[in-house]
Amino acid sequence: MYTSQIYRSVTQVNEAMSRVYFYMMTAVLNSMLVSYFVSQNDALMQVLFTTSLKWVVLLAPLALAFIIPTVIEGATKQLAQVYLHVFAAVMGLSLSIIFKVYTGMSIFSAFIGAAVLFGTMSLYGYFTKNSKESMDSIGKYCMIALIAIIITSIINLFIGSSLLTMAISAVAIVIFMAFTAYDTYTIREIVSVDTNPAIEVMGALNLYLDFINLFINLLQLFGDKDD
Repeated sequence: MYTSQIYRSVTQVNEAMSRVYFYMMTAVLNSMLVSYFVSQNDALMQVLFTTSLKWVVLLAPLALAFIIPTVIEGATKQLAQVYLHVFAAVMGLSLSIIFKVYTGMSIFSAFIGAAVLFGTMSLYGYFTKNSKESMDSIGKYCMIALIAIIITSIINLFIGSSLLTMAISAVAIVIFMAFTAYDTYTIREIVSVDTNPAIEVMGALNLYLDFINLFINLLQLFGDKDD
């Protein structure tokens, strides 16, 4: 039996997207604060990154990136936010090493650069007049490119090429810029018909990952090492 979808008003969609951005920004703030304060504790850093625990710290965000979306989808809004911030804190733990590797100015510059690129591409995705088919195509190409980047990164773990690392970071920046536009468009489309509050948190998680990946790759490409 056919049932027509009921679309939310423009005001309701804008309010929902405002919440998505708010959840995303608080998650980013969570990660930055955790990473900074952990980095200031030398004893803790010694345990986390010079023992076998380093593999747990570094790989936990990757594992949770596959688990968290599933648990958020069926959670209440409040529980979904808890899951988001647990993930952001774990990501912050793994990012704490950057404060020992890069200069403070490089980290700040990469953060501002990521914010500018993210904001620009998110605005494009929010207001684009492109068709759903063309945006879906962007998403598919981005996913294929991301898989290629992941495979290349794994290979480079054994090669250890600094030039390849820079190339990977440059391509990854382009990929996550495109992902930002695509995810923003997709989230806006979803919240225009879906009133499940957990969907907003899921959208925030996707945008959070886009921003963090932009930040990390900008830092790897342009950051100055701290002597």
